[in-house]
Amino acid sequence: MRFLFTDVNPMITHGLGRTLTELGETVEIIDAGLASQQDPDSLEHAISSFNPDYVCSQGGWGKLGDIIFPILRRKGIPHIFWASEDPLFFESLSLPMARNSQYVFTTAAECIDKYYSQGIKAHLMLFACSPSFHHRVEPDPRFNHDCIFVGNNYSQFPARLKGMEIILKPLIDKDFDLKVYGLDWWLNRQNRFFIEPHIYGGGLAYEEMRTAYSSAKIVLGLHSVDTSPTMMSMRTFESLGCGAFYLTQWTPAVENLFSNHEHLVWSKSPQETVELVEYYLARPEERQRIARNGQAYVYARHTYHHRAEEFLNALQTPAVGSKHDYGCCYTVDSNFNRRWRVMKVKRVAINMKNP
Repeated sequence: MRFLFTDVNPMITHGLGRTLTELGETVEIIDAGLASQQDPDSLEHAISSFNPDYVCSQGGWGKLGDIIFPILRRKGIPHIFWASEDPLFFESLSLPMARNSQYVFTTAAECIDKYYSQGIKAHLMLFACSPSFHHRVEPDPRFNHDCIFVGNNYSQFPARLKGMEIILKPLIDKDFDLKVYGLDWWLNRQNRFFIEPHIYGGGLAYEEMRTAYSSAKIVLGLHSVDTSPTMMSMRTFESLGCGAFYLTQWTPAVENLFSNHEHLVWSKSPQETVELVEYYLARPEERQRIARNGQAYVYARHTYHHRAEEFLNALQTPAVGSKHDYGCCYTVDSNFNRRWRVMKVKRVAINMKNP
């Protein structure tokens, strides 16, 4: 099959698009936003010249959809939408895109029924890693720090701000060897959270990320969503794929998919963060054990080969029809605590993905 992707996000260029090519599918990736700015007619030309079976996008287009969707309708080409910004932008971004799409995938299991209530069939497809790209590489002295964080300052999201207060602030206050990489929003004192210049490591190209992850003793994780049973930062899968020791803020999604002190380590408070960092900095063998386990685990269950198989299988089902094939369920322990499990339903078989 022929797939035209309309954005150059790493989850496509180094993730799903890359993997579909490895599986023998024909893939072309364009920057639709840039192309439309340069020449609005270039989008129709790109679609016509490549002649895709499907046009795929992730996140959302905004006003760009006013250009692309009419082209697809005229040509009879189905659109596949990966709602990677769910649940934060479900109403404002994802739902308008989904209403114009024949196939919808979401990273947030709790949104599947919301789509269904709108007459839209959605499938669960989480982030992942690509072992052909996300793997350990030669360490670089530039990134030889006790702790690093790679990502941008999204302190406008309450969950992300909470994570910064739990993960970053106590390490800054205790003067740990910490570097933060990302856009220079980190230095803007008008943001709800900011850092001093000596902590800021500058921008980091995506291709350099695996080098940073292979060099630092501890890679830190933050999440913009802390209520979803499945949605978490894509960096979780990528850092584990690179063989990093990953210490993250706790979220239900992290707990549902991974085991604490086995695949990664999570913290629920500033004090716990300091205790965990002190403990594991003094125990490199334990860090290495957990890092190896985490890498083996995501390679076995959370690669873009797994996602591509889910993706291709979903395309074999009717675009409009019965309720979702991919969902989420929970078990209840003796204390009546819910324990979520990602569930894949394929024909009549149910495969529980236990941590």
